[in-house]
Amino acid sequence: MLQLSVIQMWIRARFGEMQAREQGITAVEYALMVAVVALLLVVGFFFLFSRIQTKFSSVGSCVGNAPGVTTGC
Repeated sequence: MLQLSVIQMWIRARFGEMQAREQGITAVEYALMVAVVALLLVVGFFFLFSRIQTKFSSVGSCVGNAPGVTTGC
């Protein structure tokens, strides 16, 4: 009976270590997901701002032209 209890404690200790390792891996996975989302946001904002800059440049060139001239605007 004593051996059964020792084996049971050993198994619990081993599975406890494995569970602790899995939680660490989960934290790393969440960190990677956050990094990927942050990277996608940066790339998205870069392209969004470049398109907005193009639009503002074209509007600025239209405003800079003589009033009443509607070519290209």
